[in-house]
Amino acid sequence: MDYRKINSHIILLLIVSIAGLAIAMVGRLIVLEKGFDIGTANLTFVIILGVCLIVYLIIMATLAHVIVPWIMKKLPNKKRPAVVITDDNFSNEEKRTQKPSIEDIRKDAEKRHIEKQNEEINLFIEYSHVSMAPYITDDELLRLDKYIEYYAREEPLPDNLIPIKPNKLKNPDMFHFGWNMAHYFGYDKQDVVPWLRKVFLQLRDLEPSYIKGKLYDGQTRKYIIPNIDDIPKYLAE
Repeated sequence: MDYRKINSHIILLLIVSIAGLAIAMVGRLIVLEKGFDIGTANLTFVIILGVCLIVYLIIMATLAHVIVPWIMKKLPNKKRPAVVITDDNFSNEEKRTQKPSIEDIRKDAEKRHIEKQNEEINLFIEYSHVSMAPYITDDELLRLDKYIEYYAREEPLPDNLIPIKPNKLKNPDMFHFGWNMAHYFGYDKQDVVPWLRKVFLQLRDLEPSYIKGKLYDGQTRKYIIPNIDDIPKYLAE
């Protein structure tokens, strides 16, 4: 037997039936005690049982059609707010489902490239401050930052560029600085030669071929600015 199928109405009916039978039995016993015959007692039993059934039906009908609706009217009416469908809903949904256009993809790629390039430039400028700041003035250091950014973005140096004249640095130090910059940004080493000749005053009279041959030195550690293969690692040490 599946007890889950027994609902509250059946349970209530059983309770009322048992109560009605009990009342009818008591009524039958009272009639017998009064001296009436068994037939009268049985008739009394049936009448009481019928009255209990009628009372039960009246109570159920009253609850279902009068009391329960009245209670429901008194309860606060909580309704879900209606969802208003507007053009904005459709436009937002379209934006979520619409695939990015080729132009959007290009813009996103360009944005990521610029962000990455800015991070690389800032890191190398940090290195330039470590290696160059003790040997040039504050104004020259600021100008050097701009010149490095021109190089990193592959933009030409301005015509009115004011060259930098480091103190205590030898030509190989500046050669190595140029090699480090070209190597860090992944550019052709020989392309840094014109940049070096314009930026550093001491190198302007040197032949480009001479500078190109001196960019990297196997004995680089004997100089103030050595050749560095890994700038981030060097700064982290």
